[in-house]
Amino acid sequence: MLYKKPLPNNILIEHGSAVQPALPRRFTVCVWNWQKSKQKTWAEEFTKIASAADLFLAQEVHRSPTVKTIMEKAGYHWNGAISFFSLRGDDPVGVATGCTAKPMQVSFAAVEKEPLFRIPKMTLATLVPVQNAKRALLVVNIHAINFTGIKAFEHNLRGAMELLLDYNGPILLGGDFNAWNAKRRRLLCSMAKTAGLTEVTFEPDARTLYLGQPVDYLFIRGLNVLASGIRTTRGSDHNPLLARLEIA
Repeated sequence: MLYKKPLPNNILIEHGSAVQPALPRRFTVCVWNWQKSKQKTWAEEFTKIASAADLFLAQEVHRSPTVKTIMEKAGYHWNGAISFFSLRGDDPVGVATGCTAKPMQVSFAAVEKEPLFRIPKMTLATLVPVQNAKRALLVVNIHAINFTGIKAFEHNLRGAMELLLDYNGPILLGGDFNAWNAKRRRLLCSMAKTAGLTEVTFEPDARTLYLGQPVDYLFIRGLNVLASGIRTTRGSDHNPLLARLEIA
């Protein structure tokens, strides 16, 4: 085995401090795969984006002591779901959701594993309080399975959808869905539509492509889009998705 698995009671982690009691009704969200912070400009790029975003959905987060310190300086309360620990440094690696307000509830789903290294793929759900809103915002952050057939991909998505199907309030679903062919994209969009979600569009669409298809997505329900855009970057092999949203 080329990685260390977390124990079942050691998958969820949290750190950092919230700077406000609730998320504002109008807020900015960023969805970004960090590529384990391998690129030299990652820290500079993250710091710039974090200064303008109230909510951050990150994938491929390698929480080395240095990265963790940078994350905590951004003014977020961070929740994470660990896929594995690195062999060098024993650092947690997985998905992370940062918010300027502390979530009310946190849960995760680990449905499928990558076929070669058997690394589990994580989905993280956080229920965030919103200022002057009747219902909290359900935020679902996913790094979907890669290098598999359509059945495993569908099973992975269903695990994510189960976290939100019974929720009647506003929902934000985002992440790296690895939807790198037409069949995967159609399945993703179909399942999102079934859950009452609408895809946030970007113009111009500078999302990172793999085999000609975008892999990063943002879906919403009970939210209005005020603005959206893509930030081109050298801080990762993925370009960050940004949207200004408002609780409907």
